[in-house]
Amino acid sequence: MNKIIHNAPDAASEDPEPDSPALIDDSPLDIEASVNDARWQPLCDDILAHGHFVWQVLGLSACELSLVLDNDAAVHALNRDYRGKDKPTNVLSFPSIDFDQPATAEGFPPPPVLLGDVVMAYETMHDEAAKANISLAAHAQHLLTHGILHLIGHDHDEAAAADVMERLEIDILARRGIANPYAADAGDEGDANRDLNGAINGERA
Repeated sequence: MNKIIHNAPDAASEDPEPDSPALIDDSPLDIEASVNDARWQPLCDDILAHGHFVWQVLGLSACELSLVLDNDAAVHALNRDYRGKDKPTNVLSFPSIDFDQPATAEGFPPPPVLLGDVVMAYETMHDEAAKANISLAAHAQHLLTHGILHLIGHDHDEAAAADVMERLEIDILARRGIANPYAADAGDEGDANRDLNGAINGERA
């Protein structure tokens, strides 16, 4: 297992790479990442950078979250033990704060704040990305976005809340040039996207 404490770069001391999102430099998010499955390693930097990007777009104050990049077996055990579902899933979120409604900048607690944990399963996410004909990197960035939104109180148990969460995900991803993951285009890819939509907003925590 590799453990990485990932702080946002200091804009005053480090120039961003030409292709990096401009907003990342000001992110007040600290991510403690545990890479428990080596297959995640090539994507790790992009995933962490996206986490900072999401936090900057949300405009919330300083906090820390734990990101665990793992596999189906580990996530299967968590899904069984904590959710009563005896099967793997793509991503699980474990909030440390019980928000009554989605957090806003005005109502966000002052630091230090431990936001919670996001755990991702490699095989399930890899298979979903292949079926939907999207890159694993884009899918991982989408599901990290989704997981972070769960940590700050968003949910999809009801249609109205699901719509708010989905539109926020689409907006964040669009800012990084990632296509709408919920788009129901015609043809095989559209069918896969509709299946993926169900996996994201139906099965996952």
